[in-house]
Amino acid sequence: MTAARSFVFLIPSYQPTDILLGLTEELRRASSAPVVIVDDGSGAGYAPIFERVRQMAGVTVLTNAVNLGKGAALRHGMNHILVHHPDCVGVVTADADGQHAVTDVLRVAEALQAEPDRVAFGVRAFDAQVPLRSRFGNTASRHIYRFLIGINLSDTQTGLRGIPKRLMELCLTIRANRYEFETEQLVVIKTNRMPVQEIPIQTIYIESNRDSHFRPLRDSARIYFVLLRYSIASVVTEMADLAVFATAMTASGDLVWSNVIGRLVALWVQFMLLQSFVFRLRGGAGTLAMYLGLVVVSGVISTALQLQIANVVPFPVVAKVMAEVLVFVFNFLFLRDFVFGRADDAARD
Repeated sequence: MTAARSFVFLIPSYQPTDILLGLTEELRRASSAPVVIVDDGSGAGYAPIFERVRQMAGVTVLTNAVNLGKGAALRHGMNHILVHHPDCVGVVTADADGQHAVTDVLRVAEALQAEPDRVAFGVRAFDAQVPLRSRFGNTASRHIYRFLIGINLSDTQTGLRGIPKRLMELCLTIRANRYEFETEQLVVIKTNRMPVQEIPIQTIYIESNRDSHFRPLRDSARIYFVLLRYSIASVVTEMADLAVFATAMTASGDLVWSNVIGRLVALWVQFMLLQSFVFRLRGGAGTLAMYLGLVVVSGVISTALQLQIANVVPFPVVAKVMAEVLVFVFNFLFLRDFVFGRADDAARD
């Protein structure tokens, strides 16, 4: 049983080098906190390294039979820690490839201990010394995450994170197994309104990050597919709305009532998608009330725009599409920040 306000270091590792040994030794010398290392199916050739860290006092090594991915390794470690260290305030995750200086890992740990309800991110400075693929990836993802998730982080891909116990529990339900797990974690942070803070850390790339197991094309595709579900849900909703609208217009010729019928169907489709597919958050009566209010307001605005556009464009469906495009961004931002989140970014230092 760990003491109150204690924490645990968690290091997912796949086919590590001796860097893992040095990192673990330094952490054990610098802190009394236990260390949990997850061998993510590295294979027999790496058993000697894991055996050596297993012999260190205060170190636990968990093993996946096959390589399941970084997300699965983190989830395995979090579950173990929640079971065997139930009184800890959270975990500090660090990469096994030497990208994080021990002094920085300890600073993130101190931040977590000081404010155990706030997520701490160790953020790097992406200057000209950083490999181009990492610099470009972080810049792109920072802006994409800001728009789609509504969380503004300087370093969205950092593996050095101070994760509160509550977030650990929520992370166990994330289905993603690989690098996209950390993106899903950001969505969980946003939808559960968890405050975050950023801790500046050193930017370390050993031999241009040659030993990293991140595969730019495949793993980036997985990460951004997580974000694409926002757009997918919107497209599906619009298709349902348009299909019902077109059918009703053909039958009745009444633009206003056709819009009402289409909007009612779209309301049900979108709310189900937002809860189960996009934000993955089961809202209560307040969430539903805000959502219905947005539907009414945006429906009135959209219909008014359509009536104006219809005076110029003779095709009702085209007029509807043009109007919906105009209100799309407003709807998305309102849903993201007010209905399933909050308007301001989580408080940051």
